[in-house]
Amino acid sequence: MTHKNQIIGIFLLATILGLIRFIFINDPEFTLIKKERIVQQISSYVVPDDMTEPMSVDLEFAKHHFDNSSAIFIDAREVEDFELGHIKDAINIPYDYYEEYENIIDELDDMAIYIIYCSGGECSLSLDLADYLFNEKVFEKVLIFEGGWPEWRDAGYPY
Repeated sequence: MTHKNQIIGIFLLATILGLIRFIFINDPEFTLIKKERIVQQISSYVVPDDMTEPMSVDLEFAKHHFDNSSAIFIDAREVEDFELGHIKDAINIPYDYYEEYENIIDELDDMAIYIIYCSGGECSLSLDLADYLFNEKVFEKVLIFEGGWPEWRDAGYPY
């Protein structure tokens, strides 16, 4: 069997198994096409005490908490991107390698306010890291700054 035939065989088998799982297992969470996740946005500077999932914040919220030193910023981008520029005093925990940063994560105060960001736009690293910190590490106040590094930099804020 040639490599081309092996690849085609693996692709067909994966497709068939995926369709069988989709058809026969009644799981509303499983979809063939990933749905866009809508994250609830905080509309004031106050972080709710009873958060049930990470929430989204805008540039104004992030800057307010930066100015008041009331939140810790975490950059979820790769180390190389972080080194090219980041929000002043942010901690770098690249989502793709968060296992390698467990010692840093374990030293963080799970009661503090965390604002996670990445490259803005279509970047989902901040959402993924926020979910991990909120659900797996049980941090209580995890926020996502969706505008991320580009919006912060373009506003001329400290970096």
